[in-house]
Parts: sequence; C-alpha cells; structure tokens
Amino acid sequence: MVLESLEPRLVWEIFESVFIATPRESKKEERIRDAIQRYVESKSSEMGIEIRIVVDKTGNLLLKKAATKGMERAPPLLMQGHMDMVCETSRPDGFDFDKKSIPVRIQDNGEWVDADRTTLGADNGIGSSIGLALMLDPEVHHGPLELLITVDEETGLVGAFGLEPEKMGIRSKLLVNMDSEDLAVITIGSAGGGDTNFSKEMKRTSRAGLSFLRLDVKGLLGGHSGVDIHLHRANANKLLATILAEVLRVTDVHLADWNGGDKHNAIPREATAIFGIKSDRMAEVQSILVSQRDKILSYYKNEAKGAIPLEPDMDLKWSEAVPQNTFGKEDSRSIIWTVNLIPHGPQTFSPHVPGLVETSNNVAAVKTDSETVIILTSTRSSVDAELDHFRERLAEIAALAAWKVVLKDSYPGWNPEPTSPFLKYVRNHFTKMIGKEPEVKAIHAGLECGIIGAKIPGIQMLSVGPDIKNAHTPDEKVKIKDVEDLYGIMKAVLRHLGDLE
Repeated sequence: MVLESLEPRLVWEIFESVFIATPRESKKEERIRDAIQRYVESKSSEMGIEIRIVVDKTGNLLLKKAATKGMERAPPLLMQGHMDMVCETSRPDGFDFDKKSIPVRIQDNGEWVDADRTTLGADNGIGSSIGLALMLDPEVHHGPLELLITVDEETGLVGAFGLEPEKMGIRSKLLVNMDSEDLAVITIGSAGGGDTNFSKEMKRTSRAGLSFLRLDVKGLLGGHSGVDIHLHRANANKLLATILAEVLRVTDVHLADWNGGDKHNAIPREATAIFGIKSDRMAEVQSILVSQRDKILSYYKNEAKGAIPLEPDMDLKWSEAVPQNTFGKEDSRSIIWTVNLIPHGPQTFSPHVPGLVETSNNVAAVKTDSETVIILTSTRSSVDAELDHFRERLAEIAALAAWKVVLKDSYPGWNPEPTSPFLKYVRNHFTKMIGKEPEVKAIHAGLECGIIGAKIPGIQMLSVGPDIKNAHTPDEKVKIKDVEDLYGIMKAVLRHLGDLE
C-alpha cells in the first residue's frame, strides 16, 4: 500500500484498494462494480453494519443504509458519484489500463497524490471513496443515507440517463454530488452538452511521384474540455489542420493517416498526420513547415522575459515517412479544411456571470481507417437553445462538404438555485471548516445533477469535491489535505442534518 499513512485512513484505503487497483475506463465498469460490491459486503459484515446494495439494468449501484440511532427523524440524503474514469497516459510505450493498477504515488512535497504518467482517476474515484467511507465509518452519525455510483459518466452521462429513481427505491430530496474539483467552491449549476460526429467514406489508392512526411504534435497540456476550455491550451488536431491548410496554399496534399485525440471530454494532447506531396515541392513544403512551427511556438512557448508559456512542453516536428496509399487530393482537402473550419474553444461568455463560458466546442478527435474518416466534436452550453443552434451550425458545415453528420442526444444543463435552504446549510458547514465562506458558482462542465434533478422533482442539489488539478490528463493530482477537510465537512453535514430548516 502506498497511501496507508494518509488520513482519513478509510477513504484512502478504499481509493487505493478498490479504485486504484481497478482501472475503469468508461464502458468497462464490470470489474469496478464487482470490486465495490465485494469491498462493501466484506467491510460491512466485518463491522456489523447493514447496507443494502441495488444494481439497476444500466449498471448503476445504489447503497442504502438506515439512520443511526437517534437520527431517524433527519431527512434522507443522497450522495452521488461515478465509477468510470478517463484513461490517458504520457508513457512512450503506452499503459495497459485493462491489466495494470494505476501507478499511484505521493508527491515528494507530501501535499498531493498523483500517478506516474497516467491519469489518476481521482475524478471521480476520490469522491466515490469519500461516499463509501461515510457509509461504512461507524463514527459517522447520519439519517437515512443513500449513495448512488453511476456508470459511464465520462462518455455521455449514460448512467444518469438510464437511472430510474423510483424503481431503485431512491427516497432522498437532498443530493450532494461528489464530482467537483475545488474545495473552496460549492457548485450549484452546470452546462448541458452534446456530441456531433462527422464521417465520410473515402477510398485510398497508391500514387506515384509523391514524397511522404509524418507530422507530429506532442507534449500539450490538454485538459478537461469543459473546465479548462478557457485556458488558451492548444488543440493538437487544430494545430495540424492549421499547418496542413498552409501547405495546401502551395501544393496538393494527399493524406494517408490522421490520428488525434479519442475522448470527447478531453482537449487533444497529441495528433499525427502522414501525407504525401509531389516530390519536386518538398523544399517549399519544408520551408512552410519551418515557418508555421516558428509562429506556433512563438505564441505558445513565449520565451520573452517574465512571460508564462501557454504550452511549455509543446513539441512540433516532422520526418520522412514510407510511401503508402492515400486519399485523393479533393478528399484530403475536405478533411483538412473541415477540421480547420470547425470552431474550437469558448464561443460565447455568460452575460450574467463574469468569466463563465456560456458556449464552447472541442474538436475532440480525428480518426482515419481504411476507408472512413471520423471527426468527433463535443459542444457545451448553459443555454439549451444556444447548444442546439451551435450544433445545427456544425451540421451545416458538414453538409457543405458532403459529410454524414450525427447529432448525438444532448444532456440538459443544471439551473442554479442560489436560495436553496440546503445550500445555505452546507455552506455554513464549509465556512466553519475552511475558515472562509466558499464560493458558490456554476461551471462550464457537465455534471449528472441536471439529469438526476429532472428525474427527481423538487430535489435540492449541490456539488462538492477536493482540489483536483489537470483531470483527464496524466498530470492529474488530488490534494491530500482537502480530502481530509471534505470528509470532516460531510460528517458534520450528516450529523446535524436534522437541524435543516
């Protein structure tokens, strides 16, 4: 065990022995669901605690526990997290998340837990671990308590969409979502969103007289396509499109391969394109590549005195590649120009909340196989009408270039309720613990609260979590002290819930 010295011990034990030991990419949650059930059954039996476990047809887990003695009159409370994680690695040889445990470690500064060049899965393993510990800890006093751990949150909130609260027996009208990433913030609203997929069948053929290059963009920070979208981080797919569009100005490009990004909710950190050009234009193309690289690095790796680089580890390079079959010049142009035209990043900011992104888009992935090209985009907005309008514009771009387009089902935003009595109650407990009043805000990311709230009319909801940095990237880390503080806050919230007016 690596984390056994950390407090609260039960939280870190669950995190390491269950969630760290069982990497859990979205749509592959069978093992983590079984691991959670085995742990709860074993631990509750050992402690003499009765916990009922319900599994629905979607794969969501609900744990139900009766009130502790003297707390029977407190209102039921539902805690909620998700069991899946985003699996990303910066290891040159990759990482087999299906077979290996997360390489967890405590940083030398003693303040953070992270993983060795992989995502940690603190999103949302640590929140779910806190919820499980609160269910199992004999020192926690609480009213009727429920814990919902959903599946497949990261790729489209699938578990929340499939939830049937009445069939599962959920009684609570108070909900604490454990999927936020800043202890000093209580979240009371989030954006809705939806994915849009472009696809086109294109044939490859062999072509004579071409020289081939491989163009790589690596070392980007990436990040969460919601909460990090405003940070001016580069998108590897958009950089490739920018460079290749410049090459198209002087000569035809014959694309053989494009592979960048694969998670709709992660800003792409790496992308590679292999393409052919007429051999007699190689010197001119090399000059364009040098010019474009210099311009891009000048902006993102600003080395001026006192400047803070936007992408300190950006690596943009090219090399000769072996000849191979390619798409035609018209199809190649269509791919490059389409990726170049699709907007990425914040599109509008809220007129009511300073600094809050209202609508954004992420050019999340570009993939080619033998005869198909796929472009995946992910759009978010706190205004449902704007979400629909923007995705309709994407469909128009697709139609102009004869792409097949699929607008996947969208999910609703979560409208804030700043006057909620439950919010006031929880905020007071945060203030007592952290010594200052927490910020209360909405975020530009998708949380399951919007969907769950629509299924349980009248429920009062908020979202909390410890400080987690760089979620969805290999630089993900969670602050140790915040986990202890949040656990203490939640114990107090549960202990005094009968006082809620």
